[in-house]
Amino acid sequence: MSILDEGRRFGRRNTSGSGATQMKIGQTRAASQTGSARGATRTGGGSGFAPAGASETRGAAGLSSLASLSAVDALLALQETPASDDALHSPRRKAIRRGEEMLDILDEIKLALLVGQVPKAKLSRLLSVVERQAGSFNDPRLGEVLAEIELRARVELAKFGTYTKG
Repeated sequence: MSILDEGRRFGRRNTSGSGATQMKIGQTRAASQTGSARGATRTGGGSGFAPAGASETRGAAGLSSLASLSAVDALLALQETPASDDALHSPRRKAIRRGEEMLDILDEIKLALLVGQVPKAKLSRLLSVVERQAGSFNDPRLGEVLAEIELRARVELAKFGTYTKG
């Protein structure tokens, strides 16, 4: 069956006798109605189409995107800068390392407790790290948290019969 025969099956025959197939075409829209007017009025990051009078707003958006890019560049440059030896041994850096060490020990204790063990050695290590950290900060809330950790470690060690003087 040819394409013309297929068209004749679905279309109407011309009554004039020429054998051509006619198809009914419904309502059409004008070319200006096909696009959405809302898409053209959007303000964005400076890329895309904009109405003729929107060049000022596009310029301001372009400047803000450049400012955010320069901020990201500055952060990346700071991350790539190697730290000096003084910065690695500063009191703040040492406090951060001790804090991370305490969190690691607490995590190890938590995992041991989940399997039903109470690790005496880890409790002793936690207590020594907390004692080293005491007095090296100015935040009263941090002091309270460290005091609670120290007290709990001492109580657990006392249950083992290990009395630690505080």
